[in-house]
Amino acid sequence: RAPFHLGDYASAGLARLAGLTWGAEDLSTALTASTNIDASGSWAFTYRMVRSLTLMAAHAAGVPAIETLYVDFRDEEGLAASCRAARAEGFAGRIAIHPAQVNPINQGFAPSAEEIAFARRVVAAFAANPDTGTIGIDGKMLDIPHLKQAQHVLSQVKS
Repeated sequence: RAPFHLGDYASAGLARLAGLTWGAEDLSTALTASTNIDASGSWAFTYRMVRSLTLMAAHAAGVPAIETLYVDFRDEEGLAASCRAARAEGFAGRIAIHPAQVNPINQGFAPSAEEIAFARRVVAAFAANPDTGTIGIDGKMLDIPHLKQAQHVLSQVKS
């Protein structure tokens, strides 16, 4: 029943709620499903739906969305790629089931040097034009949501 109540976290007033995650393996058990992966190797539809609802519920509640575990703890390359994809979608971290996963998870959720450089350019361009809501960089129109995203990227950089 949990997926039907994910939105409740946004108005629950849970001061100690530190994050929100979902469990693909737990969901498989609850559904008595034989697999949680589709023919292409991606999450099956039901799992993508619950994952997306968890992501949106976490953001609505103002807490980090935490991606479910990556079961192959020896596949550091696959884990890192999965973390980068999860970060790109809005997840802030991931559950680790083995100490060997900590570094790939940390690296996968850290902004790249290119992202940091671009974020700095965006912030600088808006700072140089404080009375405008839209700027152009590299032929692309950027507005306040882009500035906020750039600021978020820079907030993740250790000084």
